[in-house]
Amino acid sequence: MKVDNVKNHRQSGYLLTRRIVSWAKWFVEQEVSPGDICVDATVGNGNDTLFLAECAGAQGRVYGFDIQSNAIENTKQKLAAAGMQKRVSLIQNSHAFMGNYLAPGTIKAVMFNLGYLPGGNPDLITEPESTVQALDAALHLLQKGGIITVASYRGHAGATEEYTSVNKFLTKLNSEKYKVLRLEPINHDNLPPVLFVAQRY
Repeated sequence: MKVDNVKNHRQSGYLLTRRIVSWAKWFVEQEVSPGDICVDATVGNGNDTLFLAECAGAQGRVYGFDIQSNAIENTKQKLAAAGMQKRVSLIQNSHAFMGNYLAPGTIKAVMFNLGYLPGGNPDLITEPESTVQALDAALHLLQKGGIITVASYRGHAGATEEYTSVNKFLTKLNSEKYKVLRLEPINHDNLPPVLFVAQRY
């Protein structure tokens, strides 16, 4: 593949990823109102955390989880620059344990952005087992009408296994309690990112 083609291919993948994340935000915006409590299950560099803080407003609250100290620090800096740090509690722990910090039936939205920390160590990735545990915990935290979004990637080592686990878990949810959407491009040769959206009735 020529260098220009490689560059275009990477740029296309980047734009596709951004669109998936934009769709996730759109779904969250339809449900979250000022005063709501939200969770960023994978804070990364803080983009989704800041977005949720803006949606929840000054009377709301956002809880952000990440196991990496540099992710927590990057997010702190982003929130401080936007004057949003007082709206957010950052917790350096696995998202699998979010149920230890929050009460069932109190959360309006939970956002997952799976994979590795952009700009960080690509060998440190979200794992199928803990991600499914976190999804199960998130379902118990949701209030009626609450929503979960999961941006799942399939282009790095271990990603396909995680996608498969997430897809299997969400597919088996009771259709009388949850509605689940899977949004993905269907005309790409590579493995594009996929967005899952689950809402509690």
